[in-house]
Amino acid sequence: MKFTFRTKFVLANMIIVLLTMVLLAIFVIQGLLYYTFNNTQNQLLEMGTESQFYISQEIKSADISAGNISAYKENALSISEDLARINNTRVLLFDLDGLLVADSANLDTNEDIKNLEEIQIALGLDEGKSVSVYKRISGSSSIYYAMPVFIDSEKVGALFILQSLSYLDDIIGRMIFLFLGASFIGFMVVFIVSNVFSNSIFKPINQLVESTKNLSAGNFNELLEYNVDDEIGNLTTNFNKMSLHIKEKLNQIENEKQKLSSIIASIEDGVIAMDLDNRAFIINQAARIILDIHDEKAGMQSLLDKQDLAEMIDHVARERTDLSKEIDYDQKRLHVYCNMIRSGSNTIGILLVVRDITKLVELENQQRLFISSVSHELRTPLTTIIGYSDLLQRRGTENPELLQKSLQTINSEGQRLLRLVSDLLDMSKLENAQFSMKFSDIDLNILLEEVISQMKIKSNKYNIDILYNSTDLPLIKGDFDRLKQVMINVLDNAIKYSESGDIIKVLATTTENFVEISVRDFGPGIPPEIKDKIFDPFYRVDEDRSRNHGGSGLGLAIVKDIVQRHGGSVFVESQPDEGTMIQFNLPL
Repeated sequence: MKFTFRTKFVLANMIIVLLTMVLLAIFVIQGLLYYTFNNTQNQLLEMGTESQFYISQEIKSADISAGNISAYKENALSISEDLARINNTRVLLFDLDGLLVADSANLDTNEDIKNLEEIQIALGLDEGKSVSVYKRISGSSSIYYAMPVFIDSEKVGALFILQSLSYLDDIIGRMIFLFLGASFIGFMVVFIVSNVFSNSIFKPINQLVESTKNLSAGNFNELLEYNVDDEIGNLTTNFNKMSLHIKEKLNQIENEKQKLSSIIASIEDGVIAMDLDNRAFIINQAARIILDIHDEKAGMQSLLDKQDLAEMIDHVARERTDLSKEIDYDQKRLHVYCNMIRSGSNTIGILLVVRDITKLVELENQQRLFISSVSHELRTPLTTIIGYSDLLQRRGTENPELLQKSLQTINSEGQRLLRLVSDLLDMSKLENAQFSMKFSDIDLNILLEEVISQMKIKSNKYNIDILYNSTDLPLIKGDFDRLKQVMINVLDNAIKYSESGDIIKVLATTTENFVEISVRDFGPGIPPEIKDKIFDPFYRVDEDRSRNHGGSGLGLAIVKDIVQRHGGSVFVESQPDEGTMIQFNLPL
């Protein structure tokens, strides 16, 4: 059974009262017994002395011719009755053999009285000596007093006085009853008083208990009120201080935790902190995205199933040193840094920092390809120019036909180099974050008609016609020169891949939010697997056809950049042997 502190307090007070009453009763009863026994014993000594004198006088006054012992036995009964009447007690007389010779009560004396040990002791004592014993027989207390009887220094028998203490039993019984009654009243008083006082004492304690429950549940706003300057008042004051201090510390910890979480969440690299059992206790959002972790437990298991990562973690855990490595992970290229997490001299886990370098690797590859492509594009016309220059140096200018051809070729390749450099400069400008377009209101009909008229000069050389039916188009915000460059590059690309006698269709329509412009040719088309690559720098579907028409391989890449800078998008639709349609949308 579980008792509350209040119940224990009340029970403790009641037990104290009980123990006090019991000890007091024992002390009082024992004191009463001691006093009564000593007082009775003194009275018995007095009785014994007087009885000795009385017996001596009675025997001397009687006929003692037969001797003191005979006279003692003959007068024993009257003597015992006289002594019993004088002392108001029961008197027994015994001879020298310890046999009863007279009993003032004239009762059938039981065997215990006839064979008293005290009589044998008394018969062995000297004159003036006595023996007394407290006994309780049949529920009644008595004092047995015995002494030898001497007449003229001659021992004639023994005197036995049985002093009843039944009155003492009555007194003790009443005292016990009174103590029980007093104890009961004391219990009731203590119970009532303890409950009354415990209400005032334990009310703040109960409030303290409730507050500790709230505190453990995370509620630190509740403060105790107790305005008495005592121990409980000090306890409540210190508790309130502790609660406020804990709240302040927890707020500091929470702020630091939020700062740390914000810092970790803002890191673009994936961060994973694992304990020594490979259970993650920190995973930021970047790590979930990079490593494609949706379910934490299953994701961590799949992570550890990757041989490269598992080997790195095992190496760091075994060698206690950091490790940095590039690995392939689910079609991604990752740079992984792994190190131990230490707290003082203890190792508490392993830290993984993961960076997705897939785009960086692709960019480096594109950069190498770009450099290679530029080098190749520059080398081809330069080689041709140098070759014809050497030819003119060796053969001179005497052959007009050779001279004319050489000069035309050098001029053509020089123009090609100029176009390449111009396109490279355009690409560089477009990729510069500080480059800005000059936006104004543009009438697309005027722009399209101007560009188509210009490009028909080139298309007519190859017997290719450009068809465009003007429609009502709204004004848009854009850079006139850059959009003109877009149309020139798209039409130029269509001319390159069209055959003699083909037509190129230009169509411009308006939707709710965009103006859609499409250029359709009927050339060889583009295989589906390379359709998305035509906007890459220096990519050509047909290298020979592009070079024969003086293409640099940068036209469509420039188109894409300009359209995207206008907030639009570029699409391509094509089927092999059915031609190609390039469409770009410009926002209204």
